[in-house]
Amino acid sequence: MELFRSVLFFLRLPFVRLYIKLRYKDYWALREHLQVKDARRGKPSRLLWRACDRHFWKQGSFIGRGARFAGRPYFPHGCVGVFISNDAVIGKDAVIFQQVTIGSNTLPDSKHPGAPTVGDGAYIGAGAKIIGGITVGDHCRIGANAVVVKDMPPHSVAVCAPTQIIQKENLDNTFRVKINGVDCVSRDGRLVKETN
Repeated sequence: MELFRSVLFFLRLPFVRLYIKLRYKDYWALREHLQVKDARRGKPSRLLWRACDRHFWKQGSFIGRGARFAGRPYFPHGCVGVFISNDAVIGKDAVIFQQVTIGSNTLPDSKHPGAPTVGDGAYIGAGAKIIGGITVGDHCRIGANAVVVKDMPPHSVAVCAPTQIIQKENLDNTFRVKINGVDCVSRDGRLVKETN
C-alpha cells in the first residue's frame, strides 16, 4: 500500500509543483499557509506537506513542520544542508548560511533540553550549530562552524571552538549585496533594493 501511495505521489508531483507555483508562488508561502491551517485546527493537505518536505529534502535540508518563523529567513547560498528542529523558533530577518543546524537536545540529563529560540536579525554563519533549549538574542552573530550550547545576550558574537561570546552594541546584521550596480538588502527572506 505504501508503494502504491509513493507511486501515486510521484505521478502527481509535476501537477502539484505547478499548482504550488501558481497558487503560492514558492514553497515558503506554501509552508506558511499549511502552518496557519494547522494552527486553526484545519486539516492541511498531506500531499502539499509532502511536496513541501520533498522540496527541502532535495536540497539536503530538513525544516521541521512545527518550526516557527516570525518572517522568512534569507539563505544567501540556498537552503543547502540546513537542519531546523521541529520545535525551533526563528525571529524575523534571520540570515542563515549553508550547513547550519538549529537542533533540539533530547538528552534527559542535559542542562538545556529542548529546541533553540533565535531572535530577530540573527546572522548565522556556514556550518554553525545551535543546540538545545537556549535563547540566541536579537541581532546576534554566530561565526562559521561555531557551536552554541548556552544563551547569547542580544547584540553578541559567537566565534569558533571553543565558542566565545563577545558582547557588542547595536549590531546591524543586515545582509547586503550589490547586484548589477544596485545596493540590495535581505528583508523577509528576499533581496530588495536598499532604501536610505
